[in-house]
Amino acid sequence: MGKRMILPFNLLILKVFHAQKNRVRPAMAEIGLSPGQPKLLTFLALHGECLQKELAAACDIEPATISKLLNLLEENGLIARSDRAGDRRAVAVDLTEKGRRLYENEIRVRIEKINSDALRDFSEAEQQEFERYLRRMYRNLTGMPLD
Repeated sequence: MGKRMILPFNLLILKVFHAQKNRVRPAMAEIGLSPGQPKLLTFLALHGECLQKELAAACDIEPATISKLLNLLEENGLIARSDRAGDRRAVAVDLTEKGRRLYENEIRVRIEKINSDALRDFSEAEQQEFERYLRRMYRNLTGMPLD
């Protein structure tokens, strides 16, 4: 058996992030989604209609980048955008029925499988504790709660 690799905590987090990303991206590419699109669709599926700027902030995406991602999702009939009454600068975004079906039948199912693989051998209590730790780390690093 080889020597155990010693990794500082930041590299350990980075390696886990990349391992998860390397499972998610191909699974999403199989259903025609590019990086960034699944998290937008997931957020909308879980939270419903919201302003484009709120969506960008919630998903940690720059305003210029989110416009490009949303343009493609809109062209594919997965989201719809509309002006909010009284404020032409405020653009609301929501899933279409096609987008909702894609989320329920493909995205959610694939992500749940990847999460299940990642958390295999973790008890339910360990999973909940792990989630609390991640939320606390986020708050420590950003000063904001992770809702």
